[in-house]
Amino acid sequence: MASGILDTAVSGLTTLQRSLQTVSHNIANVNTEGYSRQRVELGTNPAERTGEGFIGKGVHIKDVVRSYDQFTTAQLRSSTSTYSEADQFQVMASRVDDLLASKETSLSPALKKFFNAVNDVANDPASVPARQSLLSESDNLVQRFSTMNNRLDELQSQVNSNLVSDVEKINSYAKSIAKLNIDIAKQSDQSGVAFKTNDLLDQRDLLVSKLSELVDVSVVPEGNSMVSVFVGQGQTLVLSGQARQMLVQQSKLDTNKLEVGVKDPVSGNFQDITRQLSGGRISGTLNFRDKILDEAKLSLGTIAASVTMEFNKVHKFGYDLDGNAGQDFFTGIANVPVTAAPGNTGSITAVFDSAIINKIDNSDYQLNVGAGPSYTLTRLSDNSSISLTDSGGQLVATSPDSLPGIAISLGGTAPVAGDTFLIRPTYDAAKNIAVNLTDPRKIAAASSQNSTGGALVGDNRNALALAGLESKAVMYDGTASFKEGFVQLVSDVGNQTSSAKISASAQEVLLNNAKEQWSSVSGVNLDEEAAELIKLQQAYQASSQTIATTRRIFDTLMNSIA
Repeated sequence: MASGILDTAVSGLTTLQRSLQTVSHNIANVNTEGYSRQRVELGTNPAERTGEGFIGKGVHIKDVVRSYDQFTTAQLRSSTSTYSEADQFQVMASRVDDLLASKETSLSPALKKFFNAVNDVANDPASVPARQSLLSESDNLVQRFSTMNNRLDELQSQVNSNLVSDVEKINSYAKSIAKLNIDIAKQSDQSGVAFKTNDLLDQRDLLVSKLSELVDVSVVPEGNSMVSVFVGQGQTLVLSGQARQMLVQQSKLDTNKLEVGVKDPVSGNFQDITRQLSGGRISGTLNFRDKILDEAKLSLGTIAASVTMEFNKVHKFGYDLDGNAGQDFFTGIANVPVTAAPGNTGSITAVFDSAIINKIDNSDYQLNVGAGPSYTLTRLSDNSSISLTDSGGQLVATSPDSLPGIAISLGGTAPVAGDTFLIRPTYDAAKNIAVNLTDPRKIAAASSQNSTGGALVGDNRNALALAGLESKAVMYDGTASFKEGFVQLVSDVGNQTSSAKISASAQEVLLNNAKEQWSSVSGVNLDEEAAELIKLQQAYQASSQTIATTRRIFDTLMNSIA
């Protein structure tokens, strides 16, 4: 009898000791990131059948479980990914917004001072100091274009750097998750039912959570408590104990732009999944690049190209102080950059067309050559397209369509079916614009010459026409002036930035709610642990007292025998 009581008491002490150890483990990890509260689950030992009935034989540990809920964990992971995407987008967008809106870097003050100087020349066309002031303000305007474009290029470099860094982190997390899968599986018994390797499971969940900060992921349970992780539209990142590597590489048509992809496990080729990714920092970075940064560079370049071409067109109608015909006032953007895809057979060239310069817009274009050959020009900003035909080496649009302010010519070797070209009329126009004149006398302020072919003193008619360009709707098919074009850019970026900040704030609230829900299920509450500690301590003392009582019974029995 004493032996039975002792066995029962010892089982209580053993299980309570493990329970105390688990509570202590919880308290020690109260500040450990990703740690889930653990509890010891107890079960009654099988009772012993006697003539008097079934007599209990104590307690045993069934399992040590972590407080875990699949739904709240998945919700936290999703909220983390969504917030990370929104926050990254608004942080990067704010930098462009600040650049465009700042008085020190904005284009509007430089445009205003430039046209004020043009008006000064119109008011006194014979004044060399007024002409020199115009050249100075022209240099300032060009410098402002260049400065803004350079700042945007710096952001482009940061985008690329962020993508490389984030992909490296993704690969590191993926390898660690795959290794933890293997370690967890090793703890499984032969039936495939895993023992509760709680700390390893927490480590894996934490890595998946960190992974979701970078990119939205889908997690699928596998055998032996392993998981597989997928990104994009089902692309495998982790398959049980195998990690698949994500890569970045330069775009074939735009070497300034990076694409994100995975290595095909069969062919080993790069599989571009840039457009398939969502959520996380990477998606926020890509959205910023496509919706803010590229648009800003294209819009700024459109203004630069419009100022250059429109001002040059009017300036060449006039005459300078020596009676000579006007030259190009600005230079640097006559040729439009064209990039041929690798493997192309033929070539093309493109230039701005002053006759339809008001039709340039904020987009890059892709020219695809089909059978025949046939030519299709696609506007990449909205994927609309127009058909072109070859007219004596010039590609022309069929009425009522028209080319976007450019002229396209076939190269020395004609393109063939399958050739592809990227045409970027305005992407770098703001970087390349320059002032062509250095002599103030060369400014063509007059509209005609005198009877001997010399300068017509006091003639300011061409200068007035140049000054009139400030308010003339010469952009976007005659719907906006230069200033209005820039204001539209500032407004578009400002509105997107404001919306992004609101979205990020809302997602932060949802993320905090998800964290609180996770914490209520899995987090360590010190008050609860303290109460549990007291309860277990009292139970442990009671079991110890049972052992002491058993010892006294045993001594009494021995003494009675003696």
